[in-house]
Amino acid sequence: MRLPGASWFLAAALSASPLAAATTITLPAAASIQGIAPFYSDVRVFNTSYTDTLAVGATYRCFLGACPASAPEIVFPLAPRESAAFDDMVRGTFGAPDTAGGVEFLFEGATEQLVVTSRLYSTFPTPTVGMFIPGLDASQAYTTSVLTSVRNGGSGQGFRTNVGLFNPGDAPVTAQFRVFTGFAQQGVAVVRPVPPHSGVQVNAIFTAAGVADLETSNGVVVVDASSPVFAYAAVIDNATTDPYYVAGAVDRAATPTQTPTGGTATPTASTTPTATGTATPTVTGTPPTSTPTGTATATATPSPSPSHTPGVTTPTFTPSLTGSPTVTRTPTPNPNRVVLVGAINGMTFFDALHPPSQPVFVSTIQVGTTIEWQWVQGAGLHTTTSGNCVPAPCTPDFNWNSAPPQQWPFTYTHTFNSVGTFNYYCQIHQELMQGVVNVVSP
Repeated sequence: MRLPGASWFLAAALSASPLAAATTITLPAAASIQGIAPFYSDVRVFNTSYTDTLAVGATYRCFLGACPASAPEIVFPLAPRESAAFDDMVRGTFGAPDTAGGVEFLFEGATEQLVVTSRLYSTFPTPTVGMFIPGLDASQAYTTSVLTSVRNGGSGQGFRTNVGLFNPGDAPVTAQFRVFTGFAQQGVAVVRPVPPHSGVQVNAIFTAAGVADLETSNGVVVVDASSPVFAYAAVIDNATTDPYYVAGAVDRAATPTQTPTGGTATPTASTTPTATGTATPTVTGTPPTSTPTGTATATATPSPSPSHTPGVTTPTFTPSLTGSPTVTRTPTPNPNRVVLVGAINGMTFFDALHPPSQPVFVSTIQVGTTIEWQWVQGAGLHTTTSGNCVPAPCTPDFNWNSAPPQQWPFTYTHTFNSVGTFNYYCQIHQELMQGVVNVVSP
C-alpha cells in the first residue's frame, strides 16, 4: 500500500478542489517493537461524511529506533462512511519495524470529517487489552499540559510510567517534564529538545527525575513546552505489561510574581486663607512624596469697611484666592541589581554592569543585595535556577528557583545574605544558558 511520491499525489488531489484547505490529525504515538515484550499499533481511519470521498495522506514521523532516512508516506482514498484498517501500521504500511514515532494524517476538509483511532498492544503475555490512543487536532496541542493518573511502584514493582510528546510545529521546541505528588515537586525537571514534526519519549519518568523508589498511585506530571505540543503518558503494569494511555490536558501556567518598581505621585494642595480687616492669606501645599516648587498667589477682594459705630458689628469677609502650585516628582530608582533574562539571542543572562566580553555573565554584588531577574519580551521560556552545570547535566541546589519556566512579562527576585560564588542556569537551555553571582563583603 506504500506509494512513491505520495506527498506530490496528495498535493495534487488537494489542489484539484476549490477549498484547498488542508487539515492535519496527529496520532502522537505508534510503534512496531519486536522482542520479549513486543508492542504493535493497529490503526483505524474513518470518514464521517455521507457524501464526500476524502484523499488522505499519512506520513510516519519516526523518532525512536533505526528510523528510515526519509519519512515514509502513503496516500489513499476514503469513501463516504468508510473505515480503513491498518494493522501493525508502522511495520506493515510504512515498512519500519523496531521503531516508534507519530503519524500525521493530512486531508482536505473540516477537523471532524476524519476520525483516527489506534490500539497499541503487546502480544505477551496473553491475554492483553492494550491501550487506546486517539488522533488529535491542532486545538489539542498545549504549551502547558498536565498528565494525571500517573503511577509508580517503587523499585520496579507495581507500575511504571513513560511520558512523551509530539511536536506538530515547523520549528524545534524545548520541553520539560516535572513530577508532582500533592503540591510538592519530586526530584528534578527532565528537559528535552524536540525537532519539528517529531517527538520524544522519556521511559520511567520517576527514574529520570531521580525518584525511582517513590511509590504513588496518584502522581501528576506537568509538561511545559516553548510551543504547543501533544503530551501523553503510558502507565504500564509491570506484571502483565498492560498499559493505559493518558492524554495531556490543558493546564494553567503558574501566576507570575511581579515586583513593582517606581510609582506615580499624585500631589494634592490645600489652601487655608485667614483674613481680618486686611486679608493676609496663608497657602500650604502638601503633595505626598513630592516637593512642590513655584509660588502660590492669593488675591483678596474685601468689601468696603464702614466707620465703626458703637453697638454695630464690623462685617467679616472671606477673600477669594487663586493658587497654582507646581509639583516636580523625582522617580524612585530601582534599588535592586537587574539581570535581563534572554537578552542576547534569547539565551543569555545579561548584567549591564558587567563587561560583555565574558561568555558567562557575572554579577558582582555586596552582601544584602537583591538580584532582580527581568524576562525580555520575545525571548521565550526561561528559568533562573541555582545549581552547577559542571559536570553536565546541570544539577539544581535549590537555593532559588523560578520554575516553572516563564516568559515576558515576568520578574523574579532573590536576596543574597552571605558571601560566596553562586552559579545558576536556565532549566530549559541547561549549560547553554548560565550565570554567576559573586557576593562580596561591603
